[in-house]
Amino acid sequence: MKDSGIEWIGEIPEDWEINKLKNFFSFSKGKNAAKYTKEYVNEKGKYPVYSGQTLNEGILGYVDQYEYDIDECLFTTTVGAKVMTLNILKGKFTLSQNCLIMNKKKDLNINFFYFLIQGLFDYEKSRIPSFMQPSLRIEDLNSYKIILPSNKEQNLVVNLLEKKANKIDNIIYNTQQSIEELKKYKQSLITEAVTKGLDPNVEMKDSGIEWIGKIPKHWSINRIKNKFTLNKGLTITKSDLKDKGIPVINYGEIHSKYGFRFDTKIHTVKNVDEEYLIKNENSLIEKGDFIFADTSEDLDGSGNFTCYIGDAQCFAGSHTVVLKPRKNINHLYYSYLFESLAFRAQIQKKVQGIKVFSITQGILKPLTLIIPTEHEQQQIVSYLDEQTSRIDKLIADKTKVIEELESYKKSLIYEYVTGKKEV
Repeated sequence: MKDSGIEWIGEIPEDWEINKLKNFFSFSKGKNAAKYTKEYVNEKGKYPVYSGQTLNEGILGYVDQYEYDIDECLFTTTVGAKVMTLNILKGKFTLSQNCLIMNKKKDLNINFFYFLIQGLFDYEKSRIPSFMQPSLRIEDLNSYKIILPSNKEQNLVVNLLEKKANKIDNIIYNTQQSIEELKKYKQSLITEAVTKGLDPNVEMKDSGIEWIGKIPKHWSINRIKNKFTLNKGLTITKSDLKDKGIPVINYGEIHSKYGFRFDTKIHTVKNVDEEYLIKNENSLIEKGDFIFADTSEDLDGSGNFTCYIGDAQCFAGSHTVVLKPRKNINHLYYSYLFESLAFRAQIQKKVQGIKVFSITQGILKPLTLIIPTEHEQQQIVSYLDEQTSRIDKLIADKTKVIEELESYKKSLIYEYVTGKKEV
């Protein structure tokens, strides 16, 4: 072994070569990247548009013309949560924003470089502080040093890693599918309980609402506008968010972080200056208030909300609609009702927009509420709390398995592409 002089690699086999990444690849961003936005692409074009803005295998959409026709190259995202996500691209395609390609300068085993650079990117991402916006620049790529074994050993490493990585990926995929099935089961339990109740022998009546069907005969039906007053959250941007002040929950956290119950004692959010208290009382939330995200990038996210169950002073933030009960209600029951497929179906039928789905107060006000007796509401809450917590525990356990497998895969790749383990 010898010292590679590269911090993330350390020692390598004596006969391995030390070189620079730029000697094997040229790096380029999209020729007209700013042109290819979500509004420009569609689902029926011939050629894919790759972007760092989407999680759908890097594909933003499709167009009828292409800007690249390449035998094979490496693709990576350059900014955001999925920064340095690596892929191998082939054929005809176009690039949008927040990504670039690495085109071969010479004949090489691109699969070995895929594993090697993936290890490099994992190291680089681990060095980025959590408070910083992660990014990758062409200047970074030009500065990176790499190490290379012989062509024969590259082939051996690739064959081994592809077999092992595929096995791990299959387990991860199956585990993710299991998680999705559990989420669907949880949704069906919630929907069944808030639309049919817990008594299988109760007399039913037609609700008169297509997506709800029959409900228990003694239950009532009402509308949001009769049970809640509606207000807007604060009109703020990221620059208004501080480390100290009054907590504020924004639409991004509703979509991605804290589920349908939120408490500042448990969940971490940013803050705004206390001066917002002077003229923004309607945007303050209290225990039992509901905060809906007013925009979503997909139909499934339309209707995402959280119920505030805390006691501390807190604001609803950007792109939110606040529902305040007109009188005391069982807010835990209503949180399950709003989470149900039956309620979300109403929203998804009405949402406006094509690329971004918008929820207005006008859409929310006439929506139908299914209301059991107060005693039954509490029974439903107790039943669903028990059942969903059990499902959430299973989901958490499976999520941990995925995290451990992904960590193992990374360490496996690292050990073989740096020569720590011999094939």
